[in-house]
Amino acid sequence: AVITVLAATFTGIGVPLPSSYIQLAILTNSIFAFASIFLQTAVIVIYEKNVRDEPETLLGHAFKYVAIYTSGMNYHIQKVLRRLPFVLNKLGAVVLFLLMLWSFFLIIGIFNS
Repeated sequence: AVITVLAATFTGIGVPLPSSYIQLAILTNSIFAFASIFLQTAVIVIYEKNVRDEPETLLGHAFKYVAIYTSGMNYHIQKVLRRLPFVLNKLGAVVLFLLMLWSFFLIIGIFNS
């Protein structure tokens, strides 16, 4: 329900509700991608802590899947980038952030044209 309310906020800029779920995922992943430029290891550890630990409550289970939805794509790409040399790692992280940001605005452009 929380994800639906957040996704519904994009209807104000012309993106209908089913498509705004994708836009919300891209936006939240791009926020984590930006943080990964400076704190790559911390973002990876936070994701693994949220997803790999066995939740004990219903809310814990819900938060696990919210973490997968909001930062899963970034996590898997950062795991690959982490194996590269430092300069290529940071260059790839910046390119990833810019591509995610571009795709976020591309969705707005599709529905507002």
